[in-house]
Amino acid sequence: MNTKFRYFFLLSAMLLFLAAGCGLMKEKTSTPEKAPAGEGTKVTAAELIDLLSDNTITIYEYGDTAIIEMYANGKMYAVKSKTEKNEGKWSTENDKLCLQFKRWGFGDEICYDVFRKGEEYNLYTSTGLKSSYFTITHGVKRGQAGKNTAAAQKQPAKRAATTSPDVVVEEPVAPPVSAPAIQETYQSSTPQAASRDLGMIYRGMSQNCPGCNLQGANLAEASLLRANLAGANLSNANMVKANLKWANLKGANLTNADLSGANLAGADLSGANLERADLTGANLEQANLKGATINTAIGLDLKKAIR
Repeated sequence: MNTKFRYFFLLSAMLLFLAAGCGLMKEKTSTPEKAPAGEGTKVTAAELIDLLSDNTITIYEYGDTAIIEMYANGKMYAVKSKTEKNEGKWSTENDKLCLQFKRWGFGDEICYDVFRKGEEYNLYTSTGLKSSYFTITHGVKRGQAGKNTAAAQKQPAKRAATTSPDVVVEEPVAPPVSAPAIQETYQSSTPQAASRDLGMIYRGMSQNCPGCNLQGANLAEASLLRANLAGANLSNANMVKANLKWANLKGANLTNADLSGANLAGADLSGANLERADLTGANLEQANLKGATINTAIGLDLKKAIR
């Protein structure tokens, strides 16, 4: 009798445990998941309009700083230095902040998810890559817009054109003040390591892959806009017609890489090793080649590059 009672008790306990577990799993799955990109709290379009209209933001990116006055009528006025000034438009679309400058960033439009963490607002690209962050100061100096226009901006529809704070660092800048150190010693080139790191390139936070071993990788025609591949080993990689616009390739090993026809406009190639790399037909407009090893590169056109 005691034995049967013990079995019955154990069976009952197991059933109760499983029932409780299912309840927990159900509760967990019903909980809204956090946004895939960013730490902190997602800022909505309505909140962005209230926060930014007729106020000033300071954007920090790769050790550079730009001060931008955000007018309620959707216009912007930016200052990066006494000689680097620019104008543009800002808007919101689908709870994203969109910025567009007349001269910086080739005039392209880019929208960002904004996450607030303390007093900082982090900007994330559509790939989940953190681009930069900004802080807000009340008011504007130039006073081009009044609060009476802000109400018209409070709508989910897109207001003005767009662009990205990445443009803030498009023009020649001094070496970053607090940029993370780049490892000059590259990983051993094993098929397993290269396959693993190539996989990172195509995952959610994929384009943030500094120091990755991508030796011999096939990245032909790959979309790597604003990818962070600083210090990566890309020797012998096939990057024909790849879109590397604004990519961070600082200190990368690009020896023997095939970059023919690649779009490297605005890319940071400072300190990169381009020995015997094929750059025939590559777009190097405003690409930063300061300190790069280029003496044996093939088809290199430096007319519009920064040196």
